[in-house]
Amino acid sequence: MQEHLIIDGNNALHGIPDLARELKKDRNLARESLLRYLEPLQQNEQYLLTVVFDGKFGRGRVYQHNNNQQYTVIYSASTQGADGVIERMLMAAKFPERISVATNDGLIRNCAYESGATAIRIEELTKKLDSTIARTRIKISPKRDAEKGVLPNRIDIPDLNV
Repeated sequence: MQEHLIIDGNNALHGIPDLARELKKDRNLARESLLRYLEPLQQNEQYLLTVVFDGKFGRGRVYQHNNNQQYTVIYSASTQGADGVIERMLMAAKFPERISVATNDGLIRNCAYESGATAIRIEELTKKLDSTIARTRIKISPKRDAEKGVLPNRIDIPDLNV
């Protein structure tokens, strides 16, 4: 059964230093950067991934990131906030033991534990992402020429001077 990783988006924006700096300049750009930053976790680890942000203007919004059915982005309604959305997701889960919540918020972490889910800190999320990227590089990196330290030419180029 697939593991569901729920990420407290605003908490992640503040907990990842590069994104926190970007957040000070442009909130929407920082949100998009976070979504792109997390893509390897969904693509390579096959997580069901949900990122929850605080919404604005009263109405919530749900959409699939890059039309990927396994990667959902939720903007909460202003009446409940992202924390409320995460809490409701945890309480409604049929298999909470398959859910991990990434947040540094103590109340959300406690809610995860009480529902039977697990919680990880944002720092652990970044380590998990780094590990995923490192494993992916190992899988896709072509063998290097040990003596020259360069990629071998895999395309036969015909001699046009003949």
